[in-house]
Amino acid sequence: MRLARPALPLVVIGVVGVVGVALTGACGTTGDADDPDAGGGDAAPDAAPLIPTPARARIRAPARRQACPVAPGGLVEDGGLVPIDRCAFPLEDRDEWRDRGAIVDDLAAALDTVPLADVLGDLNRTATPIATGALPGDAPGVRQAFGWQSGDNGVAYWIPQGITGSGDAVTGGRVDGRRVLMVSWYYDPAGDPGSTVDKGVRVAVVDATDPTDVRYRFVLLVDPVVVDGHASFAPVPVHAGGLAWVGHYLYVVHTGVGFRVFDLDHVMKVDTSVDAIGYDATTDAYHAHGYAYVLPQVDTVAQVSACAPRFSFVSVDRTSTPPSLLSGEYDATSITGRLYRWPLDAATGRLQVVGDGRVIADRAWWSGHSHLQGGLALDDNLWLSSSKPPGAGGDLYHAREGAPSQTFGWSDSPEDLSYDPVDASLWSLSEAAGARYVFAVDRAAVE
Repeated sequence: MRLARPALPLVVIGVVGVVGVALTGACGTTGDADDPDAGGGDAAPDAAPLIPTPARARIRAPARRQACPVAPGGLVEDGGLVPIDRCAFPLEDRDEWRDRGAIVDDLAAALDTVPLADVLGDLNRTATPIATGALPGDAPGVRQAFGWQSGDNGVAYWIPQGITGSGDAVTGGRVDGRRVLMVSWYYDPAGDPGSTVDKGVRVAVVDATDPTDVRYRFVLLVDPVVVDGHASFAPVPVHAGGLAWVGHYLYVVHTGVGFRVFDLDHVMKVDTSVDAIGYDATTDAYHAHGYAYVLPQVDTVAQVSACAPRFSFVSVDRTSTPPSLLSGEYDATSITGRLYRWPLDAATGRLQVVGDGRVIADRAWWSGHSHLQGGLALDDNLWLSSSKPPGAGGDLYHAREGAPSQTFGWSDSPEDLSYDPVDASLWSLSEAAGARYVFAVDRAAVE
């Protein structure tokens, strides 16, 4: 399905509580010359980009460098979310739409660009249904679960991490009438004896509409590049701990950097006969390590803060105004992992840009939990998945400001979270080789 652009049907589907406040107060994003963190000017592009770059509105406010917040002495585990100064963690839209778009245009001239519906009609792997009472761990209210095909369940060098779905992507929560999930897998060369390359990240496109017949196919994420004057692409070697699907954009977290943005309107079909990547002049063909489809990156939104926010996971919050992305930090040694909510432009599905390309969080919190692997926000409620303690059943925390967290049993080695508003289901997954599951639970069971 080709999703219409530029408008995206991002709608408010709930009454906004504490988590739904708009940006208030200035964060020094004017780009004044005396601001050491300021970005560049608003020079117009010299050519129309593939995807038009939205105009940037300046916010007239005193330029200032934010001090990095220090965790309060009273921060206690399970004590509830504690707000942080949101201004301390600016991101910068690198505005790569034009340059990457030019390469993507050249690739599209040489390759078949296919709608997502074509990928969904070409699924080549079959998942294993798991009875709701047979899912390992103590997750309550399990509604649906499946395991990966045997080779994917046990493979040592591809490891699942992030999850998102059509419930995030579009109003109505379905693509061509189907419940579609996307799950990121990162490549670990150390687990693949003889490997000399990093193959980056593949994304499983899953049709989970029928719990008894779940099918999927992998699409390789690629970075458009020019090699010897020829449009080509390279792997995307990141951990990909979280995914967020917004309209035709797929956001992928890059741990120490921020977000990489991919365009689902530009899925391309390539030759599968060679285990290599990019353009091969000898065969005059494009390859993607044997995968039939590639998904190109179109932009990067990177952190530019001395406070060094990390991006371990991400999810879509459609209950905030405007809709937003919730990202957070994994921390195995303390409960000071931070959470951030980044506003989206409801008309485009891009992160909301202010003064000179900056993206400013509209909320930030100390989580009060360790080992966080996923986070999800709905109204004034947050759910956080944790792998603490390693080797045992993970936990799911229901967290809010001003109230202690509730703890629910979860799966071992849990990862990212996603929400499907159609049936009020929380989706998650586990990563351990030989015990890799994807599952959904009833929201009411974890409130």
